[in-house]
Amino acid sequence: MTGFGLLVQETRIFEADHFSPQRQEHKKYPFSLVGFGGGPRICIGIAFAKMEMKIVAAHLLRNYHWEILPNQSLETMFFPSNRPKDGLRVRFQPW
Repeated sequence: MTGFGLLVQETRIFEADHFSPQRQEHKKYPFSLVGFGGGPRICIGIAFAKMEMKIVAAHLLRNYHWEILPNQSLETMFFPSNRPKDGLRVRFQPW
């Protein structure tokens, strides 16, 4: 039988529980949506990435004057993290 014939033949057999949420419980992996993972298989580069972010932040704080630009909405958005809804426009000027 051809591939299409097999497909049509298999669609006649329908399992009502095939797509039920109860069957999906075994497919939920913790930390699967976190950028660096977690648990025993956490990314080995996470410590390097955190250190790199701290170095960049320290460089910006030490070497630049920060000025929040006027006329922007600072309405807070809480998901996925606390931040201004339309972003934050900042001007950096070297010291």
